[in-house]
Amino acid sequence: MTDLRRRRAAEGLPIAARLRHLVYLLWALLLLVCLTAVGALQIQSNEVNRLTLATGPAVDASNRVLQTMTDAETGLRGYEVSHDAGLLTPYRGAEARTMAALATLQDKLVLSTRDDDDAALHSGLEGRQRIAVEQWWAYALSTEQAVSRGDRTDVRQGRSLFDSFRRANAALGGHIKAERDQTRTAARTAATAGMAASIAATLVALLVAFFLGHRVARSISAPLAELRDTMTRQREGEPGARAREDQGSLELRSLAADFNALTEQNLGFQEIQARDLRMNKLTFEIARAIRVASGTQQALDVLCAALGQGLGVDRVMANTVDPDHNVLFGAQWHLPDLPPLGDIPDDLVPHVGGLAEELWLAEGFAARDDFLAPEVQSRERSRIFHRVTGARAVIMVPIGLGDRVIGMIFVLMVHEPRMWTQSEASTVQQVAGFAGRAIVEDDYRAHQSEYVERLERLDRQKSDFLATVSHELRTPLTSISGYLELLQDGDAGELTREQHRMLEVIDRNTSRLRGLIEDLLVLNRIESGGLKVNVVGVSMRELITHTGQELSPLAKRGAIELDIDAGPEAAIVQGDRGHLHRAVVNIVSNAIKFSRPGGLITIRCTLDQGAGRVLVTCQDRGIGIPADDQGQLFTRFYRASNAADQAIPGTGLGLTIVKQIVEDHGGELRLTSVEGEGTTVVMDLPLSVRVQTPAGVGNDSQSGDVSAIVPHLAH
Repeated sequence: MTDLRRRRAAEGLPIAARLRHLVYLLWALLLLVCLTAVGALQIQSNEVNRLTLATGPAVDASNRVLQTMTDAETGLRGYEVSHDAGLLTPYRGAEARTMAALATLQDKLVLSTRDDDDAALHSGLEGRQRIAVEQWWAYALSTEQAVSRGDRTDVRQGRSLFDSFRRANAALGGHIKAERDQTRTAARTAATAGMAASIAATLVALLVAFFLGHRVARSISAPLAELRDTMTRQREGEPGARAREDQGSLELRSLAADFNALTEQNLGFQEIQARDLRMNKLTFEIARAIRVASGTQQALDVLCAALGQGLGVDRVMANTVDPDHNVLFGAQWHLPDLPPLGDIPDDLVPHVGGLAEELWLAEGFAARDDFLAPEVQSRERSRIFHRVTGARAVIMVPIGLGDRVIGMIFVLMVHEPRMWTQSEASTVQQVAGFAGRAIVEDDYRAHQSEYVERLERLDRQKSDFLATVSHELRTPLTSISGYLELLQDGDAGELTREQHRMLEVIDRNTSRLRGLIEDLLVLNRIESGGLKVNVVGVSMRELITHTGQELSPLAKRGAIELDIDAGPEAAIVQGDRGHLHRAVVNIVSNAIKFSRPGGLITIRCTLDQGAGRVLVTCQDRGIGIPADDQGQLFTRFYRASNAADQAIPGTGLGLTIVKQIVEDHGGELRLTSVEGEGTTVVMDLPLSVRVQTPAGVGNDSQSGDVSAIVPHLAH
């Protein structure tokens, strides 16, 4: 039990136990104060009860005895002198009253008795008075009878007997009054003493409670204050500050221990964070050095030197390999006291190449803390690597990009084993990633000029091919068209109706082929930047009117109605009239081609003077375009699926050419369509600067009007 108490004292009591002990002590003090007050009140109550129930009533009873006897003696003496029976009124019943008063007096004297001596004294005094009373009443009865018979009475005897009663009553009354006064004084003294004792007990209890409460509070607050000061010291730059674990309650000691443990953990985290920051800085510096390297070899040299010095290792090697695991480039760094290593031996190359592929596929690395450990030496690959390099510890990280393994980085410790950290391995992995991208970029730069040259050669070949094709196709087409016209005119003789129908088919397909060649030539010139432009102010009103007149016969053949609103005169656009005409013709001809017989095509030209835009809108109610096809409408040679299904002729180049022409003029081409309901195409072109400029301001030079459009047309 003693050992348990000592251990608890050493460990400290819990706060709940301390507070519980304090509460128990406060209860004890409160009980003590209450008992003191109750005891004082009891003593005072006893004295007051003795005064009010015993000595006080005893004095009153003694006075009643005296008064009754005095009244009886006065009445008897008057009757004895005057023989007047009326004077016996006070005498009548006085004996019974006297005896009742004596009985009350006797009872009160019994209550007021404190001890045996006091009881003997009371008995003696009360007995003397009772004898005197009985003797006087015996005399009074005999005197009353003698006077009533007319005999003589002895007045002196009655007086002597009454004096004896007076003396006995005075002695008893004086003693009782003295006891009453003593009891009254004792009651006052008891009240004062009880009050003093209660106050003293209360003060003592308060002092003890204050002292113990202060002690308990200090046992809680002092360690907390010290713990707070320790935290403040840590916050102000003293990371080694520790809280005391040998003071305060069990909870506070546990809190201090947990705080110290947390401090140690934070210091560990800070150390790890500092190490990680150093590794991040090293990674950043190596990445920057690799980016400015002139080639793969320099990048590997920089990588090895920076990793070796930054990680504080003995040796770093890096190499790149081809798909057959043949070394292409190699670099290494080592401490001055170590010799350089030669090429990787042939018997180790398959192992290293296989390990690189395994690690790259697993997106990981291989780390060995000690090659002399039994579990490491049990592997053949580890034994060969240790024999060749002399390594005691190593980090091996593959270099790769995508699904391609490019090479390997080896970070070696030769003099002693080493416990590698995750941040060190991550640093090597990040550096390997930078190296992989740098090597691939170097390869790309090495082949980039070749690729560019090949692309340029292909582009020239394409242009030459299109020019050749257009020339070789247009020449026979011209001949075909000439002879076709001779046949249709009857220069070779009369033709039958069936022959005319066949010639019409030939004419349509000849026109179709000629349009395809023209579209290819225009598209080729636009994409190659060789499209010649003649920038002038183009009236969209005149252009739309002319287009309507030009395509009106085509619309009538298909029973299509054209509703044309050519727009205001101010709808002027700076650009090439021929190109804009081609764009409008392509849009309207497409609308006619994809409209049903009896359909309506609405062509509107509107002017937004505030925004400085000219809008040409062509809306048809034809077959429309499926929603899935609308994303590819401006792709060359692409045709909507419903147009192909209905065998509607076309090349799939019209919208591509229109879009390029509109964008070259600084505009925007918008198309909305609902399959089965129709299509709406909007050419949004910039209004001519001269039209937008107020009169008299900047209208003297046309070159200023077209400066904004020339870059687009020269694209």
